Amino acid sequence: MEQLYAELFEAAGVGRRVGETIAGTAGQTQARWQTLWILGSGGTLTVPQVSRRLGVSRQNIQRLADQLQQEGLVALEPNPDHKTSPLLALTTEGRQALERINLAAEASHLEILEQFPASDVAALRALLRRFTAAMRTDPLS
Repeated sequence: MEQLYAELFEAAGVGRRVGETIAGTAGQTQARWQTLWILGSGGTLTVPQVSRRLGVSRQNIQRLADQLQQEGLVALEPNPDHKTSPLLALTTEGRQALERINLAAEASHLEILEQFPASDVAALRALLRRFTAAMRTDPLS
C-alpha cells in the first residue's frame, strides 16, 4: 500500500503542476480553475457545497470565491434554502475564462492520451474508482 500511495501522491503532484501551467494560460491558478469547473459543471452551489466536492476547507473556497467575485468571474445569488449562504454562479466572464482554460487542458490531455490506448485509460479509471470506494469503507476515513 505504501508504494501505491507513493505513486498516487507523485501522480497528483505532477497533475497539480501541469494544472497550474494550464490554468496560467488564462491568468488563473489550478485552485481557481477547479472552483470555476465545479460551478461550470454543477450550476449554482454554495461555498460549503463546492468545498465538499473538491475535498478542501470551506475557508479556502470562501477566499477563492471572494477573489473570483472581485474579478467578476463569479456572482453571488440569493439562496432560497439558506439566507446566509449565497449561491455562487459563473458570470459570462467566468464562463469565458473557464472555456480558455479547458481548451488549453484539452490540448494537453490529447497529447498525454496519445501515449495510452483507450482500454488502458478505461481500466485505470475503473481501478481508481474501486480503490476510492475501498478507501471510503476504511473505518479511519
